[in-house]
Amino acid sequence: MSRVSVRQFSLPAAQRPLSAPVAVEAYPGIRSVWKQSTLRQAGDPVFGVEALVVHCARSTGTDQALALMQAGRASWHWIIPAEGEDQHGRFLWAAAPEGRAARHLPARLAHPALAGGKPRLNHVTLSVLVAASPQAPDVAPSGWQTLALAQLIRHLWARYPALGQVICRSEIDPACPASLLDWGRVRHLVVGVPPADLPVLVARATPLVLLDSPAPPEATLRTM
Repeated sequence: MSRVSVRQFSLPAAQRPLSAPVAVEAYPGIRSVWKQSTLRQAGDPVFGVEALVVHCARSTGTDQALALMQAGRASWHWIIPAEGEDQHGRFLWAAAPEGRAARHLPARLAHPALAGGKPRLNHVTLSVLVAASPQAPDVAPSGWQTLALAQLIRHLWARYPALGQVICRSEIDPACPASLLDWGRVRHLVVGVPPADLPVLVARATPLVLLDSPAPPEATLRTM
């Protein structure tokens, strides 16, 4: 049975968007570190992708993350720039190629909702690192980072037919501290589910996108 957590949510197949663009740029020179920082994909690179794993850094900025990739110690498919970095508010970095498995989780880890409970998660997941400023550690992701993450999720949801879960690393790795990301906000932006802290009467309202379009107004009759 899958664990249920505020830092993990499903992507209903019936709500899958047809398309969802996102602003992404390849990090300069990143191809040179792909071989040592990623793995050859063991499964289907499209139909085998089950989830997106979100890594919320506490003090690791983009430069520090890229240094880890250069050393072959870790990798992520995308990096969302931290507040204070020039690219913050503009675009995401593409780091590892989508056709290869990123080294974003220890090989020993498993989760009951992924890969049939087997420890091969790097081969059935995509990954994104929400970077943080080393000068301001333990600060929650910015509003733009939250929005950018939601846009990325919808982008991938539209492109990967089997993508059905979004999950925080802390839900997979007990040694990882819980993220400071506003997961209720992310979930609301992605699937339209109101955050849990909304007032009850507000949460009961029908989302605007689900309201029926009004009928065209009737022509006004003029008395002759």
